[in-house]
Amino acid sequence: MEVRFGNIVFSSKFDSGNLARVEKVEKGNTSSPSDAPSVGSSLSGPNLTPDYEFNAWTQPDCAGTEYENGNRSWFYFSVRGAMPGKLLKINVMNMNNQRKLYSQGMAPLVRTLPGKNRWERIRDRPTTEIVNNQFILSFTHRLLDVRGATTYFSFCYPFSYTECQEMLQQLDESYPKAAQLSPSSAPGTVYYHRELLCNSLDGNRVDLLTVTNCSGMQEERETRLPKLFPDTNTPRPHRFPDKRVFFLSSRVHPGETPSSFVFNGFLNFILRQDDPRANMLRSMFVFKLIPMLNPDGVVRGHYRTDSRGVNLNRQYLNPSPELHPSIYAAKTLLLYHHTHNRLHNTKLSTHSNSTLQTQPTPLNNKATNQHQSPPLTPLEISLNQRNAEKGGSSAQTEVPMVMEENSWATTELGKGDQNCSSDSSEKVVSETEDRVDAEVEESESVPPQEGGVAYYVDLHGHASKRGCFMYGNNLPDESQQVENMLYPRLIAVNSAHFDFLGCNFSEKNMYARDKRDGQSKEGSGRVAIHKAIGLLHSYTLECNYNTGKTMNTIPPACHDNGRATPPPHSLFPPKYTPEIFEQ
Repeated sequence: MEVRFGNIVFSSKFDSGNLARVEKVEKGNTSSPSDAPSVGSSLSGPNLTPDYEFNAWTQPDCAGTEYENGNRSWFYFSVRGAMPGKLLKINVMNMNNQRKLYSQGMAPLVRTLPGKNRWERIRDRPTTEIVNNQFILSFTHRLLDVRGATTYFSFCYPFSYTECQEMLQQLDESYPKAAQLSPSSAPGTVYYHRELLCNSLDGNRVDLLTVTNCSGMQEERETRLPKLFPDTNTPRPHRFPDKRVFFLSSRVHPGETPSSFVFNGFLNFILRQDDPRANMLRSMFVFKLIPMLNPDGVVRGHYRTDSRGVNLNRQYLNPSPELHPSIYAAKTLLLYHHTHNRLHNTKLSTHSNSTLQTQPTPLNNKATNQHQSPPLTPLEISLNQRNAEKGGSSAQTEVPMVMEENSWATTELGKGDQNCSSDSSEKVVSETEDRVDAEVEESESVPPQEGGVAYYVDLHGHASKRGCFMYGNNLPDESQQVENMLYPRLIAVNSAHFDFLGCNFSEKNMYARDKRDGQSKEGSGRVAIHKAIGLLHSYTLECNYNTGKTMNTIPPACHDNGRATPPPHSLFPPKYTPEIFEQ
């Protein structure tokens, strides 16, 4: 929307913008919307009268449609035409109650173009109050002394669909020779592949990135799965059957922008050519990365839902390709890799003539009989030694549910092999072998401990609990639960900002119902993917919008001359920035 008050123009007519209406508070009226007690105080002094004051209303998700719902936390709008250097006050009149967040020091974000290109938290602490059961956020900002500037205000650091597409375009340009990589390429070469996974209901792109090293690459390419990968001009990526998959997704909830910065930080890290940690990880795993699961919600400036008012992170049990295309796509992809990157895969890779490994394999590690390309790294050896006792963690979890969900998998993936694209670049393997694969899938479900997906992590933002932490599942087998909790524990050892004690692995948190819409967390990616394929390492990573409550002391790195050792930081948790989310 766009509205004018004399020379002053408010607008949200841009990607991720959100503003429903604005009214000017005339001088002489009280500066505060009510006389109710408020939280916080302005550092500019309570007696400073603003030069301009406006009441603003944020737009609920799907406003004005039959799908309108009560999510009203995200706002993002611009103001232009006001006199430079003047004090502006905004009262956001209808937000969801985020009193806890603001009582912990949260503040709106501001940037000015031209002038201050970087997003910053506003300097004066905002005030909050509840009037007639409605939460009101008030904040002041002294406009930059730049004539003709436009000032933007936002709930949290924005990261729009357009910005995401521009970032991916830059990555494409950074890897111009990616399409020419082959099994004969140097094993340590970074393999980067971007493709259109599916289109959203509004026709926006849902991208899939594949990142690994060229070690273990086959000529054969991945299958074009049913109702997915509509751009037949882009070939599917090559197969790496001897590497398991690490799956990472973000922005299923559009207003939870910290998730995008966490995603971007990981993406930049895993693509580093000269980082031995990234190099080792690319040798061990194929990374499947979805930067934006809900692009429609992002573009429309929604807080939690898609264009039909649906919370997509409750649809993973039985997603519809017509109604929830990105969720259907993510789940179908995971089920495909569960089978096609499975451990103990007896199919010989076409490029390898090396000897077999003999080390015993823990539940969360690579196959005992996979080919040695490359040889075991020190990390893999230590992981193997840690779980050396055979059968120590092989108990299956939730087997009946696994079987029940696999019926969905088999049906959908069976269709995939029948509807496989006739694109010549992908017909490297004969149709006969495709049919054999389909028969294998239907005749035997893959035991959880052999599954080709090693980790599933879905990224989120969080408003109430401070810090960065994970939700994990509750597994009945004790050794499996230890293994499940160990991964977040290792993150805490390596990240100053990750709060292991804030993590939740309870059974209650697998089935809790949302206060607002009553939907169960059983339909979340974390729980549903665990149940579908018995995945042990299945997590939601949550990052508070504002700050943490503790800081970890990080030991120095023990290899590579300590190059990975992070700089020392204060013991007091800082205000989170995109750079901290990226770390």
